[in-house]
Amino acid sequence: MLNKEAMESIFKKLLSQTKKSYDEFNAADAAIGDGDLGITILNGLEEINNNINNFKDDIGENFMICSQAFVKKSGSSFGTLIAFSFMNISKNLKGKTECSHEDIVGIFETTLKTILERGKTKLGDKTIADSLDLIIKKLKDNSKYSEIFKSATKQALEDFKGKKILIGRARMFEDKTKDLDDPGMFALNKLSEAF
Repeated sequence: MLNKEAMESIFKKLLSQTKKSYDEFNAADAAIGDGDLGITILNGLEEINNNINNFKDDIGENFMICSQAFVKKSGSSFGTLIAFSFMNISKNLKGKTECSHEDIVGIFETTLKTILERGKTKLGDKTIADSLDLIIKKLKDNSKYSEIFKSATKQALEDFKGKKILIGRARMFEDKTKDLDDPGMFALNKLSEAF
């Protein structure tokens, strides 16, 4: 069940995990980009946690606080995608004080749709969208969230080994990206370890 207390716990755990994985996030990003993924995620999550006392019973309002945190602290393209995802989730959950399993699936579906549209990417491009798609598929008939986050994000990384990243700055590296994990996919897998 996702409610105010659960959201507070989730964002505290995500911040703790990001601090542990910070250097790995930056290194994964530096291999094909500008190496600021760890900075982006850490800054956004720190700002959310700085505002966690403003969380209310309304889940939609809380996701808007999260969106504003990423807007304030991150100018990167990845941070912008996260901010827009939180904003769209916020609209969908406005007025809800707790989320059902369907609502939680909806959170991931909204995030996926936002990233595909705003990021001008598509499934199969070897991005975080592919990890989200697998999570959604596995969540359809299962609510063991921790298990699914870990297994789906790990499977997505394995499924795309040997494939090129087809979007963003990574495209410049061509075949080199076949042997590398997409940084967003890698980060999502590491963040799943918080649960």
